[in-house]
Amino acid sequence: MNKIKLGKRKWETKDGKKQKAHIFTYKENNKKVVVQSPNKKWLEKEAEQILFRTGNINPKNMNVDIPVNLIPSWELYEKKCKNKIYEPRINFREVTLKEYRSHYTHILKYCGNVDLTKIDETYIADFKDKLTDNIKDISYRKKIFNTFARIYNIHVGKNKPFNSNIFHTGKYWEDDELKAINYKPKKRKINFDVWDFSRIDTIISKVPNKTYQLMFKLMAETSCRPSEVRAAQRKNFHFQRNIPVFEVTNSVDHKKNLVPPKTEAGYREIEISSSLKDQLIDHMNEIPKDQEFLFLNSVGRFCDLRHMITCLDEAVQSLNLELPVARKTYFFRHWSVSYWCYTGKYNNPFDLARHMGDIDLKMIDRVYIKEYGQSLDAPRYFEHQNNNYKWN
Repeated sequence: MNKIKLGKRKWETKDGKKQKAHIFTYKENNKKVVVQSPNKKWLEKEAEQILFRTGNINPKNMNVDIPVNLIPSWELYEKKCKNKIYEPRINFREVTLKEYRSHYTHILKYCGNVDLTKIDETYIADFKDKLTDNIKDISYRKKIFNTFARIYNIHVGKNKPFNSNIFHTGKYWEDDELKAINYKPKKRKINFDVWDFSRIDTIISKVPNKTYQLMFKLMAETSCRPSEVRAAQRKNFHFQRNIPVFEVTNSVDHKKNLVPPKTEAGYREIEISSSLKDQLIDHMNEIPKDQEFLFLNSVGRFCDLRHMITCLDEAVQSLNLELPVARKTYFFRHWSVSYWCYTGKYNNPFDLARHMGDIDLKMIDRVYIKEYGQSLDAPRYFEHQNNNYKWN
């Protein structure tokens, strides 16, 4: 039996009978919890399960001879990740957990339910070699490796019970590998002399789905996210106003559930053109009157994002083109915001962030304002050139 540190408790009943029991004390959710039982062996086993569940395996609680297998460690790590999703101040999304689950399938495939306390640097090096032999993308291999390190850290990492995380102390990656992992190709800048509105309009006209055509037009004109346009409802379009607007109130997650926008700033109103307004009204008149959501598939569910991407790819390929920025359906949002800056609609990152429904002002200033925006002094500079450079 593993050596779990237990306490003892003695007391007398109302009848004066002396009683005693073993107690196990631990912390969970910042609260002290006490479990007691007169059966020491049962309590030791129960305590062991509690320590696994809470991730509190360390020398203060038990000896290091207890096996710590991969599967229960992953289950606890997955549970902790799920809890992060619902913490408002932590930017952890369900799509990230989905990626971790994908990593775990590779780890389990090559390692099985390994005892994490028994693995050493040689084992980890062999694991890395298996990744190299079976997975071409070095960046993805590194992500799997890092996920394994985090799972290891749940029960066995630093001070649990060892002094450090063996994934971090050993040198498993060569310098040229790290260089390849960290290499980021220079982003291509959109050339608006080529990628003007007419080209975007032509691409959308080639999309083999009328509903997707209208969705892409809405995205290209308003810069809304694909998840937001999929959630568009009749009530979101205010056509009775002098200036028609699209109000973003919801989005669709990867499970096709209706959820709030990506950020608190996502709640916003965006002006739309009279031309797009007329096409949206025609579409609303064509769909059933009791259908609140504008863009549903043939079985009455939210449009599938993968199918939208496939149709966009077909349209681009039919014109023998390649999108200047490989962002799939997100390209329309990126093109729209860049085009706003290029045409002088926005030169202030705060105003642009409000319109985009984003909160990262530094990113917006770096990626859009500085890359595509026009200086407020451009007219004055132009006048200076005309006044001082009159060539024969």
